[in-house]
Amino acid sequence: MNNSELSLKCKECGGKLVVSEYGEVVCSECGLVHEKVYLQPLFEIEPLSDFSAIEKLYVSPDGKPLRVEGLGSTFIKVKGKFRDVRGKDIENPHFLKLKKIDAIYVKSRCKGLDASLSLRRVCSILNIPKNVYERASYIYGKILNVNKYFGTSYQLTAAALLIASRELKHPLTLRDLISIYRKLGHKISAKSIMRIVSSISTELSIKKVLRTPKDYLLHIINKLKANDIINRKIIYFTGKSPEEYYTELINYSSKIYELIDERFRIGKNPYLLATSIVYVADKVLCREKGYYQPVLSQKLVAETVGSTEYTIRQHCKYLDKVVNNTFNDRRNETIA
Repeated sequence: MNNSELSLKCKECGGKLVVSEYGEVVCSECGLVHEKVYLQPLFEIEPLSDFSAIEKLYVSPDGKPLRVEGLGSTFIKVKGKFRDVRGKDIENPHFLKLKKIDAIYVKSRCKGLDASLSLRRVCSILNIPKNVYERASYIYGKILNVNKYFGTSYQLTAAALLIASRELKHPLTLRDLISIYRKLGHKISAKSIMRIVSSISTELSIKKVLRTPKDYLLHIINKLKANDIINRKIIYFTGKSPEEYYTELINYSSKIYELIDERFRIGKNPYLLATSIVYVADKVLCREKGYYQPVLSQKLVAETVGSTEYTIRQHCKYLDKVVNNTFNDRRNETIA
């Protein structure tokens, strides 16, 4: 028997190998995948994992991947016979017994697993970096081992993700987090999440990290980039490309942030204050560069980033004074 004949038979059961519609070489009898493959995930999860099959992976004869969970085995029916995850035959009485155990033992723990999958899905939707996702998963796993009730599984994953994002300085807002969870059908509120965040931080001795407006500047500008109306106004009013304008806007926003007195920041929502800083930075930028008129309006900024016009006006009373004094002094020094 030559090598070509050997390659057409399964190494486990000797069954015939076929190529599924997904491109994998699969045993038609036991469903064993014989080569390293990259299966399509249930949802987009980049850049968290490449989902490569680094272990033996079984699929059903039609090529669809099987979910391995619970007791460590997935029971499938192939051509009238029950087989376990290793492809061995399972007698009907034994299969029914295992199915009952699965219903009693596994189903009671499915919520924790489903919450973990929801965490991965939320991270995918929000483009959360890999290190933040891994840290959130670690915190969630640690809190599950604590013999206390802090909240539902989905509330714990949301709180863990918020803590991880603050630790690693990723600009994730509570509003965005709650909005995504609610769109996925989970009932969580800002009050409950903040209560759980405080409880988890105390229980696990996690140092509380305070966010500053500077942490949100880039996040807000990225939201502005996604608005086509703003991009068209940039080209019309400035004559520059949106990328050039946003680079200048980031620089001016950072300069204005450094001018703010720390006492003024106390008690202010850092995200809303950062929104006002970006709005004022646009006015200063357009005035300094001699552009036709400012690109951003209070209404446009408020609608794009989720702030309010009233909040922007309140912050501008202080920011305008600081900015005018500083930039006027610089202009006078240049003239002199």
